[in-house]
Amino acid sequence: MYPTVIDTLRFANRLKEAGFDPSHAEGMACALGDELAERMLTRRDLDEFKVVVDARFDAIDAKFEGIDARFEAIDARFEAIDARFEGIDSRIDSLDAKFEAKFDALDLKIESVQREVSGKFNVLACMMVLGFTVLGGLVTYTASSPRFSPSPDDASVPQVHAIERADDSVAAPAT
Repeated sequence: MYPTVIDTLRFANRLKEAGFDPSHAEGMACALGDELAERMLTRRDLDEFKVVVDARFDAIDAKFEGIDARFEAIDARFEAIDARFEGIDSRIDSLDAKFEAKFDALDLKIESVQREVSGKFNVLACMMVLGFTVLGGLVTYTASSPRFSPSPDDASVPQVHAIERADDSVAAPAT
C-alpha cells in the first residue's frame, strides 16, 4: 500500500464543486493519488536507499583499506631498495676514492719519469750539440790548417835528403 500523497477526499470534493459527476470526481482523485504515490519518494524509501548506499560505500572503503595496505607494503619495499642503493652508492664512493688515490699516485709517478726522461734528453741533446760542435771545429781546423807535407817551393821548411852510401844504407840527414 502506498502512502497518501494528496488528500484525495478534498480533491474529489473540489472536483464535485466544479461540476464533475461525483463518481468521476472520486475516480479521478483515487487515480491521481495512486499515480502520485507510486512515483513519489517517501522518507522510508530514502532510508532504505541510504542503507544500500552506505553498504556499498563500506565495501568500497574496505577495498581502499586493502589498497592502502598494499601501497604501504610497496612503500616499504621501495624504502628497502633505497637503502640498498645508498649502500651501493657508498661502496661506489669508496671505490672512486681508491681509484682517485691510485690515479694521483700514478700521475705523480708519470710526472717523475717525465722529468727524468726530459733531463736525460736535455743532457743527450747537449752532448750531441757539443759533439757536433767539436766535430765541426775539427773539420774546420783540418780544412783551414797548413799541411805538414813540405812543398818544393817552400824554402822555410827544411828538406830532408837521403845520402846514399856504398853499403846502400841510408845516412842521417844533413843539417
